[in-house]
Amino acid sequence: MRRKHALVPIALISGGAGAAIGFALLARRVKRHRTRQIDATIRKALPRRHRRVTKVAMQVFELLGKWYGQMPIAALTTAAVWRARGPRVAMPIAAASASAASLAWLLEQTMRPRKPPPGRHSPSEPAFPSGHALQTGAVAWTTAYVLVREGIASPGSAVPLALALPAATGLMKLWRDRHWFTDVMGGYLLGAALAAGAMAGHEIARPRRIRRALAVLAR
Repeated sequence: MRRKHALVPIALISGGAGAAIGFALLARRVKRHRTRQIDATIRKALPRRHRRVTKVAMQVFELLGKWYGQMPIAALTTAAVWRARGPRVAMPIAAASASAASLAWLLEQTMRPRKPPPGRHSPSEPAFPSGHALQTGAVAWTTAYVLVREGIASPGSAVPLALALPAATGLMKLWRDRHWFTDVMGGYLLGAALAAGAMAGHEIARPRRIRRALAVLAR
């Protein structure tokens, strides 16, 4: 049983590395303009007219994907978990939020600009990857993992929400013609990589593992 639990951080780190490699491969294809067909096909299949209620919902999800939308919510969640279970349990959520916002900003400054869909009002801003997908994915997946792992929330309530929120945010960007499909997928891959790192950190910091590591070093 101990060996099984010891493999959890390794599996998470491996999964995060796989997501990062997937992003690198996708970024290479985007740079070489090899994703135009799938992007154009998916864009053509999506409707462009939306009801008022749908537009309001889209604006809400767009706010959640910005750093000034997700970080306050992540901070409140971190504070609540900190108060209930202490800093060790709460810090992965804060780390995922801060690292996702920082990475999204860094990529905007350094990534080669990609021409966005016609519906984007700021054509000079980089379209790949989607910062909304990156941030909502990293924070939602990390939060759900920590809450379920610590018994604070049930899988039946946390997991569906953690899957639905990033999915709705990414779909919103496609519906509003703000991003290409591969922009959103790139954001998800980076979000998964960051979330896996935060989850692995949470597992490594569990008290029993720390005590065993200290015991090994003391020998």
